Amino acid sequence: MQTICWPAIIKQQDSEELIYLASERDWLEFCCLQPHISEHRDQLLDSAGVTFDIVIEPVLQPTLVHGSQPTADLPQLEISQQPIDIVSFIHLVRQHAVLNGHCCSAKLIFSDIKQGIETVAYLESI
Repeated sequence: MQTICWPAIIKQQDSEELIYLASERDWLEFCCLQPHISEHRDQLLDSAGVTFDIVIEPVLQPTLVHGSQPTADLPQLEISQQPIDIVSFIHLVRQHAVLNGHCCSAKLIFSDIKQGIETVAYLESI
């Protein structure tokens, strides 16, 4: 698997909301706290502009940690065959802004994916 450049965002197929992840730790926490995540075609987009498909393999038996605690397998990230372009990403960030009650979302503009991810982080902080 290719290394992910943090921060990143998750784009869930069934939602226009974007989920900001500052680090790998945020990704792991998200996976553990949201076990129902990742329908087919959910994606993670990293700061370098690489798009990953989030793949959940069916678990036949839980994995045992230290012999007693069952844990679910984490979703896998595979480089997507359908990367996102900057124009589509701008549209997604604008939709996300509208969903979160920010006016003037049409004025949001950025020149690369990293700036767009930083914009999502900023919108979540205000």
